[in-house]
Amino acid sequence: MHRISLICLGFTTISFIQFSLFGTALPIIVMDLGIGYDLAGVLMALWISASAIAALILSRYIDKVNIFRFAILELAILSISSLLTAFSSNLIMLSFARILLSFSMPFIWPICAKIVSMHYVSNRYGYSTALYNIGSMIGLALTYIIMALIGSSWRISMIIASILGFIYAIVMFSIWRTFIRGKEVNVKVRSKDVGKSNGLSNNISKLKRDFVKLGIMLFAAFFFALYTWGFIVNWLSTFLIYELKYDYSYVAIYMVFIAIVASFLEINAGIYSDKVGGLEGKVRILYMGLIPSAILLLSTVISSNSLAKMISITLSIIMYRIATPSFWSIVNEVIPISYVGRFGAIYTLAGPFSGIASSVINGYIVALANSIKYGIVLSAILLFLSTLLYSIVKRFYKNK
Repeated sequence: MHRISLICLGFTTISFIQFSLFGTALPIIVMDLGIGYDLAGVLMALWISASAIAALILSRYIDKVNIFRFAILELAILSISSLLTAFSSNLIMLSFARILLSFSMPFIWPICAKIVSMHYVSNRYGYSTALYNIGSMIGLALTYIIMALIGSSWRISMIIASILGFIYAIVMFSIWRTFIRGKEVNVKVRSKDVGKSNGLSNNISKLKRDFVKLGIMLFAAFFFALYTWGFIVNWLSTFLIYELKYDYSYVAIYMVFIAIVASFLEINAGIYSDKVGGLEGKVRILYMGLIPSAILLLSTVISSNSLAKMISITLSIIMYRIATPSFWSIVNEVIPISYVGRFGAIYTLAGPFSGIASSVINGYIVALANSIKYGIVLSAILLFLSTLLYSIVKRFYKNK
């Protein structure tokens, strides 16, 4: 079973490189294409909107297809998108490539959540989710390493990302054929087990009646939390490179440090949430991560020293990652296994929607104020709101 989590970790890491590399290279892309940050923000929002369309159309199929084949197809499409991005000579070609990527991106985390639901019991949700979830942090750090190593050429970096994707797609296919094929999980049996361990007992029909309310609250909480992550992915390099005047080589070292520390803490947070158990454990690490992260974001704005700003944003990202195992392990905890794929595809819409909002709002903030600090304040406020909503979800679920 541990092998399955490692497969998912590689999957999320390589996928996130494809997704986040554009944001990492954004200061160079803006200069190379001769566009403003406001236009870049609008374009990214338009590209991300394809994710919402894809999730709405294709979400029904996640619970019906072979999930490992679907994962391999997703990675291949993402890699093709990166290759097309590298060879885009105008905004039309670039938009086509990024829309193709956005069309595939919303299924990465639902795929992993579905795999976890199929192969793990409830008291392993936190750890297994944390293990594949650190792929987003590792992938983000690797984008800065790629940019530093190849001399800040965003086109070559996209080609490298594409090659990595194709290689891992082949690796995943080989592993699936060797270890996974023929080892299907009895979903009906697991569904009963998961229901009992989640406190649902045999009263699934009662949860279904409140499914819409629960889903809306989870979606809103996830949206507010991911707005901040959208800022980190798409605008952190603008803050560090454009505003604080650091170069990619320095930032790459900084991101590796963040990835190592954040990944260690994230995995241990997942293990801790499993020890506490149930929804209580998942929500507890949300408090431990999101509240300090929001406070540290606000301190970034207050400080006038560049080094102090760097330290604050570093600690904020690290604390944020402590909470992230709960974003998807809560879904595994409260949603019946037969609905995880479908709900996950809707739940993950919070990603593109928050990305659209973050792209447009932060793009105009940088263009108008010549600074991202007001965007940082907004991100901190939304983290507080996310924590509040997850608390309401916990109380709502326990009262059912």
